[in-house]
Amino acid sequence: MEAAVATDGGVYSWGLNDAGQLGHYTHQETSMQEPQEVLLPEAATDIAVGHSHTLFLTDSSDVWAVGSNRHGQLGLGSRTGQEWLPRRVQALIGIKIVGIAAGAQHSLAVSAEGELFSWGSGLRGCLGHGSSLFRSNQNENAPRLVKRLKGVNVQSAAGGLMNSGCVDANGNIYLWGPHLRQPVTQAASEALEPELVPGLRNVTQLALGGRHLVARTHGGRVATFGANDFGLLGLGSDEPPNPFQPSLIPDVTLEQVAAGWQHSAGVSSDGSLLTWGWGGSVGSESGLFPGHTSAGGQLGHDNDFDYWKPTPVLQLEISDSGSLPAGCGRFLQVSCGANHTAAIVDIT
Repeated sequence: MEAAVATDGGVYSWGLNDAGQLGHYTHQETSMQEPQEVLLPEAATDIAVGHSHTLFLTDSSDVWAVGSNRHGQLGLGSRTGQEWLPRRVQALIGIKIVGIAAGAQHSLAVSAEGELFSWGSGLRGCLGHGSSLFRSNQNENAPRLVKRLKGVNVQSAAGGLMNSGCVDANGNIYLWGPHLRQPVTQAASEALEPELVPGLRNVTQLALGGRHLVARTHGGRVATFGANDFGLLGLGSDEPPNPFQPSLIPDVTLEQVAAGWQHSAGVSSDGSLLTWGWGGSVGSESGLFPGHTSAGGQLGHDNDFDYWKPTPVLQLEISDSGSLPAGCGRFLQVSCGANHTAAIVDIT
């Protein structure tokens, strides 16, 4: 699914609705082909989309949630099958929330005081609460403070497939969950609490994919870390990168970055959209959940090739109006789903 916040704070969503994640109270509609407004009590300032749940942050710093709640990812205090209309996360009332993020089946929220809360599926440590719980993979049905980050002034958070991360006020990155270089099917080591990522400073934005991260640093340089299958690190070759710290993508500066399951994207200062990683060349590589596959196309290059370095998207298809050269529009923002990409474009 996809969702967008309009300039007046209205929220519109479209796509898959099998668990009510669109927030339209349409039990009969398993998907929607066109954007429809989500009815919230006040203007929204941010949204975060998981695999089958959605979070909304509104003007009053309230967090609202809708969709699947099988793992407690809506933060309502108990687990239910799904919610078809947005519900306010009661446990966060009175806390000034300034940022939200969603993983596949878990959720994150950042407060104005620099605190981080997480809830939902705790599979492989992605909530960051450590091994002090009865079991480290325990679900959390309501937001819980990540105590390991006490004293760290968290500025923003990011959710991946089963990973989580955050950026502090000094531009440092902390990660937790499965170690990024391992296949997700490998039951090996994971970080049950946030760990500082060495060798990377002055980060202004963090995006997490299935097994990789993309970080924008001050000045627009882009660092990547994790598995390098299909070129998803954007380093230009399949040479193994440094296994212990992020690597800078050569000759690339970006204003904003995004990460999907096996691909990445970014917007440059001149309004160009660049994408790289898996394009579908080896068939379906979704691997996220049974029955959910993709034939590629998420890179927007009109083929199913893998791209090993950031490459400009050169053509736009505007609804039924046909195709336009990418130079006819200026890309403003990009986001990545598991196997798709969406962008906001100013058509000139």
